[in-house]
Amino acid sequence: MMNSGFSVKEELKDDVDALQEPDAFAYFVDPSELSVLVQGWPSEMRLLLCMDAAGLCEFVVFHNDEEHAVFDRVSEILDRPVGSFAVSPEVEGHPCRRLLFSEENALLKAIQESKALEETAADYLINYNFAREEGLDFDELMRQRPELDQFQRVSTNKIFPVGSRKRRKTRSGPPEGYMPSADVQPGECFYISLEMWLAGGRMRIAATPDKPLPMVPTLVRDIAFRDDFASVYIPRDTLAAEWRPKDNMVIDIPAELFPAGFSDSCERRKVKVSVMPRGIFVEFGAPIDVPDLPEPELLDPATLMPQLPAPRKSLWKSLHIPLIAVAGLGVTGLFSTIIAQTTGNDVASEPAPKSAIFKTVAQMQP
Repeated sequence: MMNSGFSVKEELKDDVDALQEPDAFAYFVDPSELSVLVQGWPSEMRLLLCMDAAGLCEFVVFHNDEEHAVFDRVSEILDRPVGSFAVSPEVEGHPCRRLLFSEENALLKAIQESKALEETAADYLINYNFAREEGLDFDELMRQRPELDQFQRVSTNKIFPVGSRKRRKTRSGPPEGYMPSADVQPGECFYISLEMWLAGGRMRIAATPDKPLPMVPTLVRDIAFRDDFASVYIPRDTLAAEWRPKDNMVIDIPAELFPAGFSDSCERRKVKVSVMPRGIFVEFGAPIDVPDLPEPELLDPATLMPQLPAPRKSLWKSLHIPLIAVAGLGVTGLFSTIIAQTTGNDVASEPAPKSAIFKTVAQMQP
């Protein structure tokens, strides 16, 4: 930010001081700003703006070594003696003009929009160094070469009017933004407390995001902001003429209608809504602290491993011993039966021995 010497106290001076303020001034641009405002600006060069109420505005470049002598050049440009024009920021021995924030921004924008400042400063520096090396009078050299114009002229209307600060009038009635009670329009007014939060690219005004919406949101685009962006105006016909707080309210406003960055940094916050005959006024309140969800407890990794089921005893393993025993008994019985049958057959096939007394004896021939 340029050093403008802005002071709130100075802005609140009485009307006499305002009337005595010179209608012409020279604005010295902070050297640290020039490299940002004008790409390629030579570090040895300076810049000032000469302005007056007649519509003159000249961008004047000069060398660092000419800082104290440049006032004579300003006096010639403004056609006023030194001391009759103001200087900003403050320079000892000269009247000072305090710039408003809007005026300072206008000057900065004018500098940024200038297309030839860098070239003008570069040419000036070349000629200044040449005159110094050759021992020449630089001012005389510049007068002899009018094509080396170190000035750029524009109308003050492109920046801001000079000498047009209006005298503040003492207000006998209520302050600005208020109206006498006699002028208040008749009609019911309602005051309710709601919340505002970002929902799907829209700034939503409703009771709370923690519960389902009681109705379909009403989309509103025709809005207006207070100059400090502390509240927003919504047309009264957004709601029904017979609307009452019991009827609920859900209003959506596209986030792109808000100032740049407002919706990105907007947290869930309270809002005070005034429903009046001349409009709906939503005043932005304090952010709502939403408690963070507790972090889940860290469990032992071992407990997270899948537990293997207990080994089931195989039916075969449970039955194979009894089966072997039964099979063994069966085999034993089978073999016993076979042996018994074999033995019985062998005994039956062998002729039973006859008794000796019945044995035939071969008779001998006589």
